[in-house]
Formats: sequence, structure tokens, C-alpha cells
Amino acid sequence: MTEIDINHLIDTYKEIGTSTIGHLTREGYLPDIKALNPCTATIVGRVLTVQLTSDNTDVINQALIRAAPNDVLCIDAQILGVTACWGALRTCAAIYEKLSAVIIIGQATDSVQIQQLDFPVFAQGISAVTTFKSNQAQGRLASDIVYRFGKQTTTIRSGDIAIIDNDGVFILPIDVAQQLSADCQKKHKADEVKFQIFFDAYRNDRLDKLFENQ
Repeated sequence: MTEIDINHLIDTYKEIGTSTIGHLTREGYLPDIKALNPCTATIVGRVLTVQLTSDNTDVINQALIRAAPNDVLCIDAQILGVTACWGALRTCAAIYEKLSAVIIIGQATDSVQIQQLDFPVFAQGISAVTTFKSNQAQGRLASDIVYRFGKQTTTIRSGDIAIIDNDGVFILPIDVAQQLSADCQKKHKADEVKFQIFFDAYRNDRLDKLFENQ
């Protein structure tokens, strides 16, 4: 796909909720990654991956500098266990670099400050234990991430498309996102029509009449 086609694909998915995708596939869904603060719109962007291999998190700073505006940073922090690699100051840096969102396969900290900053951070959980300066081996930038949840295994690569909202996170290869886009659009439009009919009847206290016509 050309750059124009990819940007068009990204714009298309900004109109589609993750639950619409979840009606059609489970591929690329990250079940235990949740929003730290309410996410009222669908966020879509190309992924830049970071894989931590020790408690040395300097590679995250490199990723923040390298990321293009509107990218979604996806950090594999599984090796850290309950230790958080992301907090308020790195969120400030992500805002400065104009990222769309950050996904942490691991823990975040400074949850109140992140909510105050109103920047989309998604993580497995929140922790008060954090990393500090380390001389251990640095992690890897733009390396494939293997995400496992139960029997599900998902490989996340730089250049994939992340689709994120308050219901969860999907990360799809570009070709898969392209294949699903038409069906996602069709279902989204159909569901929106049904919901709007119900909502208008509910708002105008006409539910009885609505269901009489079904």
C-alpha cells in the first residue's frame, strides 16, 4: 500500500469502534490491556515497538525521539513483572512528540497525573514500583513483540495498525486491517442506524411505539 492508502485506512478506522472489529475477528486483540483514563474516541495509528530485555528502559527514550507524530508506541515490559516503566514524565514527552497513544504490555504508574494529562495510556495494570537508572543491557527498538494471553499468541510488529478505544485494543497488520475494513464499515453503519432509532425513541419517551412496530 502507498502512504496515501495507509493514511486513508487509518482515517477509516477512526470511525469504527473496537467492538465492531471484535464482532468480526479476535485476531490482534489484546485482552488484558485497558485504558488508564476514559477514551471517548477511537484512536488509530501506526505502531512503533519497544522491547525491554532488562530493567534498563533507556530505549523508551530513544523510541520517543524516533517516533513520528500520530504513532502509537507499544512497549513490551513483560520482563519487568510488577515494575512500571511508564509514568507522568514520559507521558509529557509523548505529548510533546505528538504521539497518538501508548500501549504498555506491563505496568504504568502516576495514574492520577496521567489522567490529569488526558493522554491515552493503555496498560495491563498500575504499580507503585518503578524502574530506576540501570547499567543492564538496553532493550530493542522496532523489534517484534510476542504477546501471549491464555492460548492466544499475537505477534506485534512496527508498522502495524493500532485501533484503540475505551473497550480495548486491537493491533492488526496492514493487510488484515485492509481486508476487514469494508465489513467493519458496513457493520458500524448498520449498528449506528439501529442505535440512533432506539436512542431517539428513548429520548422522546416513545419506546412502546417503537417496539409495537417490530
